[in-house]
Amino acid sequence: MSDIKTSTSNSTDWFVLRGESKYGPYDYSSMIEMIQNGELNDYNFVWAPHLEKWTVIFEVADFSKDRLRLLIETNDPLVKFFEKRKFPRKKITIPVYAHNNYVFCDGETVTVSEGGGLFLLNNPLLSPGEQVLLHFKKTAENPISFNALGEIKRKNYSKNRLNIKSGLLYIVTFNEVQSEGTHQLLNWKNNNTTLEEN
Repeated sequence: MSDIKTSTSNSTDWFVLRGESKYGPYDYSSMIEMIQNGELNDYNFVWAPHLEKWTVIFEVADFSKDRLRLLIETNDPLVKFFEKRKFPRKKITIPVYAHNNYVFCDGETVTVSEGGGLFLLNNPLLSPGEQVLLHFKKTAENPISFNALGEIKRKNYSKNRLNIKSGLLYIVTFNEVQSEGTHQLLNWKNNNTTLEEN
């Protein structure tokens, strides 16, 4: 982890590629802020003097989950840019179907709250900004099936070779939830099981 820490300590020379245009230089704190507010996504290409070539941001150690976790753990001033979750998420696995007005796919919840959640969906082609209808299937932990309409905020990209059934993790915020679904989401939250607040 020390290599990650030193590589970004005073870097003010980050550049971003959007289409054919290059933007920058940005300092590291500006990059963190753009990631947190959705201006930069995992698939944007970035470059800095310590990188050999333009690299997609999800492959850059300076922006890895480990690096961001280190910022939180050390209470780095950069954490002021991190988006605070309005609702704590519960770790729970519920099978879901998802539809984006073009294709259906199946998947499951990873963490969920009344405001949204992290979903493993078996379609690598969904994109941030897309609307998605999620159907929570009936199970022992979900006695009443329900629907939620949401928007994909982020997707976790993968270096692995993907096909149409490859599962990827998506962060989805809910715009509308059926009333019975809102009730169930609150039940999960109030159940004394693991909650994620970071």
